[in-house]
Amino acid sequence: RRGRIGFAAGALAVLLVGGAGVATAPDGFGAWSIEEPVGAVSFTMSNGFECELRFSGYRNGPDPAFLSEVNRTLDEWYRTTDVVGEAQSLVPERQEEYLALRSPEERTELDRQLAELSPQERAEAIAHNEFADEWTAWTLVVADLEAQALRDAGFAVPDPRFVGSDASSQIQCFEGDGRLNDFGAGS
Repeated sequence: RRGRIGFAAGALAVLLVGGAGVATAPDGFGAWSIEEPVGAVSFTMSNGFECELRFSGYRNGPDPAFLSEVNRTLDEWYRTTDVVGEAQSLVPERQEEYLALRSPEERTELDRQLAELSPQERAEAIAHNEFADEWTAWTLVVADLEAQALRDAGFAVPDPRFVGSDASSQIQCFEGDGRLNDFGAGS
């Protein structure tokens, strides 16, 4: 059986905080790799999945004291902000912006690959891509809100002290019957 088709962000790499860090989603949807997130956002996807996005703090930068203060600020922001309330209305537009980034060649290749699949495999691939696109939009919106929260707290974003640091995100979703959704490695 062929791997998932068309999910261009395979290991979901998106720039955060004006290019200051990178958020990545790990292979698979099993155990949490982010055990102690700086923030977590629980929401319902348009397909009915109950999901939680977890965001790690920033680490590995040249100025640990700066990153520690950033992480304290983000931790406080997550604890005192209705992140879902702020993000939910922004997700559809951000998803459209994300989809518009795909080149005509990428869209043509996706269509070609989908045409090679059986009807059942095609339906699964399309559902997977829609899920992945929506989760990517959620991740991007929350990253944008994080950056604005840091600006509101007096941080310059972008700031050269972020260079060399990293942060990550992970999503976990449950289907309507409570089963952990597993779209497979590379999702």
